Amino acid sequence: MQVSGVIALIAAIIVSRFISERAYRALDSDQKLRLVDGFSSTRMYSMIPLLVLVGAFCFLTTKTDINKSTITFAYFGLLIVYVVVRTILNQRKLIALDMPVPYQRRFMTAQAVSLVGVAWFFYTVF
Repeated sequence: MQVSGVIALIAAIIVSRFISERAYRALDSDQKLRLVDGFSSTRMYSMIPLLVLVGAFCFLTTKTDINKSTITFAYFGLLIVYVVVRTILNQRKLIALDMPVPYQRRFMTAQAVSLVGVAWFFYTVF
């Protein structure tokens, strides 16, 4: 079953990338410029909470006596919250950048495909 998780994860990443690239190509040069400029700081800073979360998970599971099931449950709960918040912030950013609605839909579809792949991967692993 774990193999299906890995396959689903890889397939979801590839499909998500195709959707994103096709949506990006449909934008005109001004929209592409606004998109890249608008998300530049987001790309840079959005990884910080994720790295802190992963670091805390690793530290708590290896250096403390806290129940590992509790840590894992809290980790995945916070990971889901992180993903939901990032999705909402990305959608708001697209609206603020005045991106076309078809692009917004494709962007969200690509994110949803990725999340389904990641969810299936974690389902098969745990």
